[in-house]
Amino acid sequence: MNEARISTTGPLRRGRPLKGGNIDLLKTRWYLSRLASMQPAEIVWRARSAATLPLDWALSKRKSTVPAPRWTPLRGESYPVHLHNSGAPMECIRVFDLEFPAGFEFDWHRDYCYGKQVERRFAGALNIRDTAVVSDIKYVWEPSRHQHLSALAFAANAEQHADYIVRSLDSWLHANPFLYGVHWTSSLELAERIVSWALLYPRIAEYVARDEEFRCRWLESIYQHLTRISRKMSLYSSANNHLIGELVGLFVGASCFDFWPECSDWQKLALKLLEREIRLQVGEDGVDREQAMSYHLFTMELFLLAFAIGRNTKFPFSAGYADRLRGMAGFLDTVATSSGDLPWYGDSDDARGFVLSEGESALEVAMQLAGLLFAEPQWLRFRKTATAAALALVPELLANLDHVAQLPATPRDLFPDAGLACIRSDDESVRLLMDFGPLGFTSIAAHGHADALSLWLSIGDEYFLVDAGTYAYHSHPEWRTFFRSTAAHNTACVDGRSQSQMAGRFLWRSKANTRLLRLEKNSEQVTIEAEHDGYARLQDPVTHRRTVCFDRATGNVSVEDGFRCTGRHEVELFFHMHEEAAVVCVRDGEAQVSWRGRHIVFSSPDRNGRWEIIRGSDNPPLGWRSRQFNQKHPIATLRIRVEIDGPTTIRTHLRVNS
Repeated sequence: MNEARISTTGPLRRGRPLKGGNIDLLKTRWYLSRLASMQPAEIVWRARSAATLPLDWALSKRKSTVPAPRWTPLRGESYPVHLHNSGAPMECIRVFDLEFPAGFEFDWHRDYCYGKQVERRFAGALNIRDTAVVSDIKYVWEPSRHQHLSALAFAANAEQHADYIVRSLDSWLHANPFLYGVHWTSSLELAERIVSWALLYPRIAEYVARDEEFRCRWLESIYQHLTRISRKMSLYSSANNHLIGELVGLFVGASCFDFWPECSDWQKLALKLLEREIRLQVGEDGVDREQAMSYHLFTMELFLLAFAIGRNTKFPFSAGYADRLRGMAGFLDTVATSSGDLPWYGDSDDARGFVLSEGESALEVAMQLAGLLFAEPQWLRFRKTATAAALALVPELLANLDHVAQLPATPRDLFPDAGLACIRSDDESVRLLMDFGPLGFTSIAAHGHADALSLWLSIGDEYFLVDAGTYAYHSHPEWRTFFRSTAAHNTACVDGRSQSQMAGRFLWRSKANTRLLRLEKNSEQVTIEAEHDGYARLQDPVTHRRTVCFDRATGNVSVEDGFRCTGRHEVELFFHMHEEAAVVCVRDGEAQVSWRGRHIVFSSPDRNGRWEIIRGSDNPPLGWRSRQFNQKHPIATLRIRVEIDGPTTIRTHLRVNS
C-alpha cells in the first residue's frame, strides 16, 4: 500500500531501516544484549538451569514415576469453584483473529494462522523464538491454554459440550507426553492450562470418576505440570507477568487438585511468593509496573483468582495483598470511561488470566470481582449483571449486586510510581492521561513501548487520542518494531529515532529516563511538566520537555514541546486519532477533525511546521492502529514536522468543544 496522505508539502527525506543482514550476527547481538541485562546471580542461575537439560532429556525418554494420587470423587459443595450454566452460549471457538466451530478437533502442534506444523521433539531443544521451527508460537500455544474449554464448561449450553471437553483433554494428553514438544517449553503455558483444568473440573467430574484410564492419564499430567512449574519459574529479569501466572497456576492447581503430599508445600510457596510479587510488580499507586494496560488486566485477573480460591479454601491472603488489588481496581476506575474504554498502552497479546465466558471482558470480570470482594460498589458500574466468574467464585456475594448504591468515585489524578497523571474536566466528559514513567519492568522492560511523554485523551465514552497498539509479537518483525516505536505514540521523535533503542522483540538496549518536573492545579486548569533524556545519546544531545495545560471547564489542551540542543535537528510530533475520526481539512498550523458529532481542532500559533495527515502507510509504517492481536487497520495520524536549530519550543492546541 502506498502512503496515503493529505499534505501541504512533499515528503521530507529520512533514513530507512536496513533490511536483511547476517542472521547469525543479529542473533549474536541479541544474546550479548540479553547477557548485558543480567546480573551475575542471574547468569549463574541460568547456567545451572541449562546444566539440567540432560536430566530433562532423560526424563522425557523414560516412563514417568508419578506418585499415586489420593484421589476421591469430587464433592461439589466443597470445591472452591461453583458450577453453573450462566456463561454466554458458545457456537464457535476464537483464537485471536481465527474462528473454529464448537467441537473442533485441534491438532495441538499446528499454527492454523500460517498453516504450519511445529517440530515435535524434546522441549529443551526447541527455540521458541525461531519461527522456522515453531512458526508463530502464540497461535500454537493459545488453544493449548484450554481457556475455550473452561468457557465451554460454564456456557449456557455446557451440557452438550462435556463430551467434547473430555475428548479434547484426552487428545491433548496423548499428543503431549511429558517434556515433549512446545507445550512444555514455558511454565506460564503450563500454569494457564492448569488454571483452565481446575475451573472446568466440576463439569467433567463424572467422566473422571467413571473412566479410570482417562483419570490416571490426566492426574499424571496434572502432577507433572505442578512439579515442572515449581522447578522452572521465571526469575530475575524474566520475573514479570510470567512469574505471576506461574505462581497462580501453582496455587490454584495445588488447591483444587490436592491429591499429593507436595500440594500443601506448593500452596504455601505460591502464596508466599505471590505476596512478594504483588508488592514488587504493582506499585503502591496500584499500577502494574510493566507499563502495559493489557498486563495490568491480565495480572489483576490472576491475583483476584488466587485471592478468591484462597478465600474459598480457607487459605487466605494478607490485608497488604488485598490493598494492592484495591489499588489496581482504583486505577482502572480512574482511567476507564463510562463505557469501559481504556487508554491502551504498552504491549498486548489479548491474554486473559482465566476465561469462564467469552461474552465478558477482562475489565468487567476484574472490576466486578474486586467490587464484590472488597465491598466497593462504584467498581460495579462496568457490568450490571452477574459475570460467570463471580457466579463461579463468589456467588454468595452477588446478593449485593442489585442493592448497592453507586457511590461517586473520588478521582485520583497522580500515580507517582507508574509516572502517570489522569485529569478530568469539571463535567468529567474529557479525560487526559500523560505518561512520564519508566519504560517498563526489570532490566529488559519486555512489554514497554517507547512512549515517554505520550498523551491519551478521551472525549465522552471513548478515547480520541489513542495508542497505536501492538499487532504482533513473534511474526511480522518490521511491524513489531513500528508498534513499539516512538512514532506509534502521541509524543515526539528527533531525527527519525525512537527515544529508547530496541535490542530484540522483548528487549531494550537503551532506555529513556523520564521525570516529572511539576504538577500544578487550581480551579481553572492543571499543568503537567515533564522531560526525558532519550535523545541524549545523539551526537548533539537533545532533551525533550513537554508542558501540558488542561482547561478544567472546556477540556481543551495546550501542549508546549521544548527541545534543548545546540545544533540542527528534525523534530516530528505525532497525534494518533480514533479510527472513526474524519479529517475535514489540514494546512500548516491547523487540522480540523469530525468525530462522534464533535468538531475538534488542532492548531498552532507557530508557522514553521509542516502538517500532514497520514493514514495506512506501509513505507514508512504510520497511520495504523491494532486493537486485537494480529489485526491492524488504518487511522488518521497527524504528523507535525519542524526543522529546529538550537533550543526550540513547539506549541500545539487541541480544542475539543468547538
